[in-house]
Amino acid sequence: MLAPSEQRFVRHGTYTGRSVSVRGALDPAALQEAFATLRRAYPVVGCRIIENAVGQGYLLCADERAWVPASVREGDVTEIGVPVVDPVVQLAYVDVVRASADRWRVTLFVHHSVADAGLCVELLTRLWAYYTDIVQRVPITVVPHDLPRSLEWQVAARGIARAAVSGFEDVTNPLPPEARDVPAGSARSGASTLARPRRVRLDADVTARIVGLGRTGGVPMNGLITAALLRAYARETAGGATRLGCLYPVDLRTRLQPPVSASAGTNMAGLASFAAQVDPAASFLELAQSISARLAHDLSEGIVQQSVLHFPDYYGENRIHSLAGHIAVTNTGVVPQLRVPPAIHLTDYEIVYLSAHPRPSAGGSAAVTFLVYTFARELIVGVLGGGVPAGGLLAAVRSELTALSAVCAR
Repeated sequence: MLAPSEQRFVRHGTYTGRSVSVRGALDPAALQEAFATLRRAYPVVGCRIIENAVGQGYLLCADERAWVPASVREGDVTEIGVPVVDPVVQLAYVDVVRASADRWRVTLFVHHSVADAGLCVELLTRLWAYYTDIVQRVPITVVPHDLPRSLEWQVAARGIARAAVSGFEDVTNPLPPEARDVPAGSARSGASTLARPRRVRLDADVTARIVGLGRTGGVPMNGLITAALLRAYARETAGGATRLGCLYPVDLRTRLQPPVSASAGTNMAGLASFAAQVDPAASFLELAQSISARLAHDLSEGIVQQSVLHFPDYYGENRIHSLAGHIAVTNTGVVPQLRVPPAIHLTDYEIVYLSAHPRPSAGGSAAVTFLVYTFARELIVGVLGGGVPAGGLLAAVRSELTALSAVCAR
């Protein structure tokens, strides 16, 4: 049975996706072979999730004869389609779209219950490495990985116990008993839905200045960017100073001892929170320093490391607290350079989400979700939700990040 950190993605059938735009002579047959190789190397993506009567998920090995190969179709590569995905069949899919002989889009979807950003990027990296070896006729030796373990299993194996505090107190709201029942509508929905964030993309020079300040200014880059996003949200929604609560995942792979490899963990993110009066007219660096100091404290005290043990109080049918209304910031860091043959070039990279069977939520939703990553030396921020016109929030994000870059240039 899946652990609470994994169960929270079962209700919606959430797949996390990585979509790349491709220029050049892509060989779709070789990519199909690469995907088949990936499934042999990482058996978890060929598994399936079966739900019981109350919607709890069980991870089961799948019948290889039922596996769905990578799909290849003609289409508009500026769009990301909604392929048929089904957790009952398999937990990863590859969708290949061809617009012309040298314009393609390739999207890898992996069920979020078994893969966070770390494992998803590992799978994407291996997919393109296998593809490159296949087209270049390099022999491939496949040694299957063990199934990844949950964060709950990893912390228990290290003797980490639940503490009195979750670390989410700054963004926690009371959940009345009458609101604790799982919402109706538990039957599977027939229509999958795709969430494709609208994005702000900064050029390499602006990005480099922000990275430089993070290295030399004594404030980690994550704190700088989170401060910029909170200021943008305050400016756009409140027109000025307002109190905001932020909740964000922290990858614990390298923060646990011994460390956890990318392929050994499913969702290895603990959660951290921060709340403050956010004033776009006040000091940028002071807000960033406060955010970074709070995270450093919660890591040093082991609060983030044990936060997963509080998840049942916030997600699913046993929840007693709510996180509704928080600002979510997910920073997945630098996208590694993917190994591809000289005949093709990857021109863009997007993070998307696909819900195979969306249902009413059994947990508190974010007011807005920011997705942060760096691809080809360019900082990208995706925006989901927000309750305000998306164009205005995007413009505010760009303005704050540009201003941050100007601070770095002084």
